[in-house]
Amino acid sequence: MKVRCAIEDSADFVIVGTGAGGATAARVLAGAGHEVVMVEEGDFLKTSQRPRDAAGAMMTSLRDGGFQATVGHAPMPLLQGKCVGGSTAVNSGIVWRMPDSVRREWIARFGLEELVGEAQLESAYEMIERELEVAETQETIRGGNSDLMEAGARALGLESKPTVRNARRCAGRGECMQGCPGEARQSMDVSYVPMALAHGARLHTGVRVQRVEVRRGSASTVVGQHRKGGGRVRIHARGGVIICAGALHTPLILRRTGLKRLVGDRFQAHPGAAVVGRFPHPVRMAFGATQGYEVPLPARGFKLESLSLPPGLIAARIPGAGSEWSERIGALDHFAQWAVMCRMRAHGTVRPGFRALGFRALGFRALGFRALGASPRVRYAPSASDLGIVRDGITLACRMMFAAGATEVYPGVAGVPEVLTDPRDCDRLERHPIGQRDLHLLASHLFGTACAGSEPSRSVVSPSLETHAVRGLYVMDASVFPTNLGTNPQHSIMAVVFAAAQRLAARGNRRAA
Repeated sequence: MKVRCAIEDSADFVIVGTGAGGATAARVLAGAGHEVVMVEEGDFLKTSQRPRDAAGAMMTSLRDGGFQATVGHAPMPLLQGKCVGGSTAVNSGIVWRMPDSVRREWIARFGLEELVGEAQLESAYEMIERELEVAETQETIRGGNSDLMEAGARALGLESKPTVRNARRCAGRGECMQGCPGEARQSMDVSYVPMALAHGARLHTGVRVQRVEVRRGSASTVVGQHRKGGGRVRIHARGGVIICAGALHTPLILRRTGLKRLVGDRFQAHPGAAVVGRFPHPVRMAFGATQGYEVPLPARGFKLESLSLPPGLIAARIPGAGSEWSERIGALDHFAQWAVMCRMRAHGTVRPGFRALGFRALGFRALGFRALGASPRVRYAPSASDLGIVRDGITLACRMMFAAGATEVYPGVAGVPEVLTDPRDCDRLERHPIGQRDLHLLASHLFGTACAGSEPSRSVVSPSLETHAVRGLYVMDASVFPTNLGTNPQHSIMAVVFAAAQRLAARGNRRAA
């Protein structure tokens, strides 16, 4: 029986994924005159058509509706966007340049001068910041949640600052996850993907990529399946294939392509927790930038960020039962929430997993696919010292809440009172032994699994981001980061990819000439 082919196409470069890495690579390569095809598993969610409620937004734009998680005795949610724009379409657009200490470490330990040379990164940062309207969050649209964080930080003598975001025209609607209503946040779906399309690139959505065919040692064809139509997809690459599916799904594609050694190893993350506080006056979290203020503490291994969420999600964090809970819910406008983002040192692994797909799985096999292994199996457990950093961050956030005037603080840590009413209660939290099951952790900053390095024995891709094992097969996303950053990674991903794609574009132009 002949299998119907849903899509057959060819281009100089085929790019799998349209998040921070994929969209940037497409913008550079298409802008340089190369024929580019972008492939995305999710849909192109136009801002005006995206659900405005939090639950609807999560189901349509997050992978597995936000339920993707690590395996083990204490599962940790791993949040990733699954739509055109990837996670940039659902995050708050926070911009941080790569810390210079990290950049120097990558050069000294991994031989990545070509990848993160200071001059080339500076040029990339400047271009991206101009094109994506990067600016500091203005005081007029920060909102009460961020203002309270500033007050708490000042009261404790901590250095703090408004976040820098790719949203100069932000109106403070606090709907980043649902898609910025006025498209002020320059996520990839409203910036670099349209820019690449304007330069002649093509985009295929709803395509789940299985593997890359390799011929005579070089990447040849991207092979996948149309998520809705069910037909096969084959897209030939004349110049190269660029995998940008993120730290969880990039290694799955590479492993199905035949790359095994070190692929899926060294998974790293910035897991975070959240603290909620009740204040005697309205906070009005419904207004203001989703994340408008931050307290960076790199020496202590964590960063605090204001994090405004819709009322329905905040309500899930309110403790109590019966009339006590009802009374607190009646004062829902009086709550603030801050996130604790930790630079953990633990390493984990990502391997193919299998969904219970029933007859659909049988259908995939009939089409010549393995069971696709579409769900990654992620093993990751913070170390004791990592958990100590989380506890220290939560304790400091609680102290800041009280310093800013909170009457109640909810640390969300098992084994200590769920409601703190006095700053001295924080002392008990600070001394409390803590395990992973005592916390509500989740992670959205994910790294590693296809690490870059100059030595093939210690890395998956070279400093040019081409895989050591297969010519013309590149990885351009946070998978290549050999360590995590301690800061929000989007800007670093884009700058590293921008510079690498420029070099690739120049080599491609020389070959064509």
